[in-house]
Parts: sequence; structure tokens; C-alpha cells
Amino acid sequence: MPNTRSEGAMKEEDQTPTDPVQLMMAMMKEMKEEAKKREDQLMRQLQEQAQDFAAALQTNRGNAGGSTKSKKMDVPVLKCPEDINLADFRDWQQRFADYTEVQKIMEECTLSGRQSLLRSGLDPAWTKLWSTGILEIDDRKDDINDIIKKILHYIREHRNPLLDRKEFLERNQHAGESIDVYYSALKSIDESCGYDVNPTCKVCDDACGHGDELQQERLRDRLICGLKDQAIQQKVLAIPFKDLTLKKALEVCRVEAASKETQASLNKSERQVNRLKERSSYKKGKIDNNPLSKSAQKADERCSNCGRKKHQKPDQCWARDKDCNNCGKTGHLKHMCRSEPKKEVNRMTIGQVKTSDDLVKITAKIGNADHQEVEWLPDTGAECDVITADCLKKVGTKVKDLRKDKAELCGPDQGRLKSLGKVTATLEREGMKYKTELHVLEKGTGPILSKAGCIALGLIPTGWPHVVNKLSLSSPDEGNGVDMLLKSQSAASIREQLFQEFPEVFPPDDEVLPLKPMKGPPIRYP
Repeated sequence: MPNTRSEGAMKEEDQTPTDPVQLMMAMMKEMKEEAKKREDQLMRQLQEQAQDFAAALQTNRGNAGGSTKSKKMDVPVLKCPEDINLADFRDWQQRFADYTEVQKIMEECTLSGRQSLLRSGLDPAWTKLWSTGILEIDDRKDDINDIIKKILHYIREHRNPLLDRKEFLERNQHAGESIDVYYSALKSIDESCGYDVNPTCKVCDDACGHGDELQQERLRDRLICGLKDQAIQQKVLAIPFKDLTLKKALEVCRVEAASKETQASLNKSERQVNRLKERSSYKKGKIDNNPLSKSAQKADERCSNCGRKKHQKPDQCWARDKDCNNCGKTGHLKHMCRSEPKKEVNRMTIGQVKTSDDLVKITAKIGNADHQEVEWLPDTGAECDVITADCLKKVGTKVKDLRKDKAELCGPDQGRLKSLGKVTATLEREGMKYKTELHVLEKGTGPILSKAGCIALGLIPTGWPHVVNKLSLSSPDEGNGVDMLLKSQSAASIREQLFQEFPEVFPPDDEVLPLKPMKGPPIRYP
């Protein structure tokens, strides 16, 4: 601390006894004097800054009042006649009026000067129409307002309102555009569409506000249909139509948009706070010194082959003889596989039980072989068409002629099936053709036709399975809400009719149909 004590203070210190209490009092007095000096110095600096700010503010006010030359503004330019519409014209007219008001030149200029000023704000195409007399402007007496009215009249005559109406019907809310900006754009375009209302109303034969009501309905409908946020649009559409006015729609849109913006800001602030908390925790050294996270520690306690609690010895794992359904290797399960998961292209369910009645004879042209009749097993659970290597040789196609098959085929037990390759085939049945890629298996029950093939060849209807008809055995008097297709019949008669029509399903009471035994390996459900 700098030595700023006065001579009187030093003398007083010399005369002060060495008593601790008196010495402490002297030090406190000295610190108080130094604090007062610093406070006085700070106040002087603040006063000087306030004086400088007041002087600068006075200078700016003087410039605004005309004491100094104001900044020059560019004259607003009206677009060429080919690109102009009424909305652009009104916008230019307002900007030109503001320009002349700011520059204070309308009262100071003569008629020719004001006309020159207007010409400087027109596209060269407009000045050519002016000079050639097409706008019918009289330079000797037409002032700026008269010339602007003639330009507006020219635009109305040569501008087809259908162009503006098309723009109005196609105007949707842009990305990042607020509700108010979107509504202002719609209203500006609507005023240019030429929906002029006659002074006498056709409804009540009097001058009224029906034209304004029609405009509000147009703006309401276009506003709702063009909303970009579907959630806001759904909120507005939830209002009963009789209560849905333009004002109500705008209120709902503004409230919903504001709430979404507020929610986004709060979420952003929360993420920033969480990020700051993480950084603070790091700076304070409150991070976990253990190099393994909790999930890593938990994984380290599990067996890497079966996923259960870690065994004392590796040979005690029950998955050491299991095949992985992901990579096909032995020694671990699928959910513990470290290999990248393979995308399954096709899944196929092979029918393990079949009889001669299940097979369908279909003419097939497989590869370069001739057309031959082959018995196929229709399987609506299969997602691809399959043929075995033995059947392929019988029709005259060799295995070496097959193309590489990248599809991963699975059986009903989710086990992987080895594919020898694939070949293009065309199947025909009763005038219907079906072109497909046949996957060739080394072993199997025979050719299998997928659901897509069954539909293409007319074995099952399109969209199968679907409800073909409805039937209810309930009495019409019960009134249980079920569709009654046969209301005139009793439940007993319908039951008897079903028994007679399907005797193979409903045998006589004294006869019991034996169930066929299940063949093949047991089905395993995951």
C-alpha cells in the first residue's frame, strides 16, 4: 500500500503509545481517510464523464434539428412496368412520400423541379412511357400526385388481376417468418387482387361493410391454409368454424408461436446451464477419478460371451458351444457379439409340413433352361422365392451359372440358411406371369413360392389377409352392436347351415377328426 499519510498523522503515530488498542484505533482512522480520498477521486471522474455525455447529446440534437447538414438519402426507384404489381407500387409510393418529406424539398421546388424529382425515382422504361405520351402526362400542369395517379391507372389497365390472385392463393408462410409478417404480406397481396366492392351492396342495397367481411374471410382462409407449423394449424382448426374469425385465428397463432419461442429459449438456457455445471464440476476437480464409467464397470463384471455374471473359469460359460446368430461364430450369443450387425435383406419361412394337396404346379423358366412344369409350395409367410439345388439341376440349370447372393436368409427358427446363389426366373400360371429372383439353397423341402408370388399368380387375393365377409351368430334382438348380415335367420339355422357347408371342419358328434402330428425340429421362440 503506498505511503499517503500526512505529516500530522506521522507525528501522531510517533506520539502514540505502543498499546495494542490505541495502535488499532490509529490504523482504522488512517484507512478511513484513504477511503474518503478514493471516493472523492471517483466522484470527480463520474462528473467529468457525465459532462462529456451531455455535450455529445447536445451536439446530436443540434444535427437533428438542422444545425448541420443531414445525411443524403437515395431516391426510391419504381420497378419497370413488366415487373410491377399493385403491392410494389403502393410500397414505392409510400417510400417516395417519406423521402420527399424527410428531404423537405416538395415546398422548395418548382413544378418542373418536382417532376424531375419524380422522374429520378422511375425506371427508364417509365420515363420512356412518359416522354412518348403513353401515360398522357401534361408537363405544364400535372403535379406529382396527378402523375402518380396516371401511373397507377396504367398499372391497373395492363396488370391482369389473376396473376395477383394466383400469388395470393399460393402464398404460404416462409421458414422463420413471423405470423404478423406473414399476415401483412397476405393483406398487401389481397389489396392488389382487384376484389373491388361496388359502393352499393348487393345484399342490402346500401353502402355497408360486406366487402370488408369477404376480405377478412379470404385472409383467414389463406392464413390458416398457409401456416408452416402443423401444430399451430391444428390448434386453429380445433376452433368451431362459427367462432373462427380472422381476429381469433391471429390471436391463437400469435399465442402459440410465442409459446413455442419461449419454450425453445428456456430449453436453450437449460442446456447452457447444464453445460456450465459440467464445466464447473470439471474445474472444481469433482470428476470421477476412476477411468471406468459406471456402465463400463458393470460391463466388466459380466461375461463377454453370455452376458450374465462373470464366471470363475471361462469354460464354465454355457454359451461356449452356442452359435452366434449375428456373425455365425461359435462361443458367444448374438447380444454379446462384437461384430458389426448385418442388415437382414430377406427373411424366409420354410414350410416344414406339406402334403400333395399343398403343392401347386407352375410353369417355370429358370435361367437359360426351357419352360418346365415344377411343383411349388405356396408359403404366405415367406418373403422370397426359394429353390433347392436338386430341383435346379432337374430343370437343367447348373449351380456354377448362379450369381452371387448377398441376401441373408433365415428359417422359421431364425437360424441362418446358406445360399448357393440366385438366378432369374419367370413363373406362369393361367395366363399370369411373375418374374422373380430365386434363391438357391443346398438343402430344403423343395421350391417355395413367397407371398408376393402367390398374389402375382392369383393364388391369394391382393391385400390378403383381409376380411372377406362378416357373420354373426347373435340374435337380432340382443342388440349388441355387431353387424348382422343374416338378420332374418335364427342362430340355430345359421349354425346348421355352417355345419352342412363345411363338414370337414365340423364333423358329426360321434366322430372325432385326428390331428396330424408335428414334423420337423421344435420351434424356438425368442
